[in-house]
Amino acid sequence: MTANKRLLTRQEAAAYCGLKPSAFSDWVRQGTMPKPVPGTRRWDKSAIDAKLDTMAGIAKNDNAETPLQKWRREHDARRAKS
Repeated sequence: MTANKRLLTRQEAAAYCGLKPSAFSDWVRQGTMPKPVPGTRRWDKSAIDAKLDTMAGIAKNDNAETPLQKWRREHDARRAKS
């Protein structure tokens, strides 16, 4: 498997997760793993990573303030004081 490969076959996705293909298919049916990319029989490696991160409790915090949001908040606070 190429390290930079983004779309994986079921067998590759299963191996990436350390599972047998049948177990990977079970996880997909249960919603534990994402469905394949629409119109294909390939799984997006980034979507698999996101699911694994969630399972491990290290999911990205979508509510975290971005640098732009922080700048705007601080900028607005400074303007309000003037």
